[in-house]
Amino acid sequence: MTTPRILTIFIITILYSCNNVETKSKSDIAIADTFQRKLEVENLTKINNTIKRFVIDDYPVTDSIFGRDINGREIKSGKLRSLDKVWLSNDTIKQILVFELYTDNHRMLTYHFYDTNIPTQLIKDMEFNVDGGDTASNAQKLKDFNGFLFKTQKISGGYFITEKGFKLGDSIDKAIKIYGKPDNIETTNGIEIYFWKFTGDILYDGETDLKDKPLAKDNYGHQTRMFFRNKKLVGIIFHNEIP
Repeated sequence: MTTPRILTIFIITILYSCNNVETKSKSDIAIADTFQRKLEVENLTKINNTIKRFVIDDYPVTDSIFGRDINGREIKSGKLRSLDKVWLSNDTIKQILVFELYTDNHRMLTYHFYDTNIPTQLIKDMEFNVDGGDTASNAQKLKDFNGFLFKTQKISGGYFITEKGFKLGDSIDKAIKIYGKPDNIETTNGIEIYFWKFTGDILYDGETDLKDKPLAKDNYGHQTRMFFRNKKLVGIIFHNEIP
């Protein structure tokens, strides 16, 4: 065998070996990365599983009561347009429930209040449109809001007690016993507004400081706002976030 041919074979052998080493190295790195990601997921799962969960509150209103979604469930009062909301009431206890629904009847927002002397801030927190699609101003909301109260669907009074047992007229002490210390308290027009916020366990990253609060179970994020007049509950807003 001639020297040039031997040299060629030698060079090919070296290149082949180097290629195998490089391929194996890349493969080892990929395996290591996959293993590391698996460990991170397992650690995150372990961390999340040790955190307490809070089952969010709701009303025992079934989806069948909402009925069919016809034209975005639009109803009008004066210049206001209420979209994607279901308005329910009971004349005996003089209370109103409003559900603002998202896809598949996801209860994005729920409002509960008496049909008179409604907290001003609760009305402002609700979103309405005017003709043309613009968002209604607070002044317009306050002017035309009461018209919606005459366009509600009548339901039994039993639907106005939450699954955690809250009803209008309850005390602040009861709220704190169930929810713990509020994240914020503000007072406006003689109404004390207590606010609680819970991170949802569906999207929790395992790193954000929860400040010893539980995660909202099977939820993307939840807030509860309660309105008290003379220490008695006169309004509730539940907010379940969407992804």
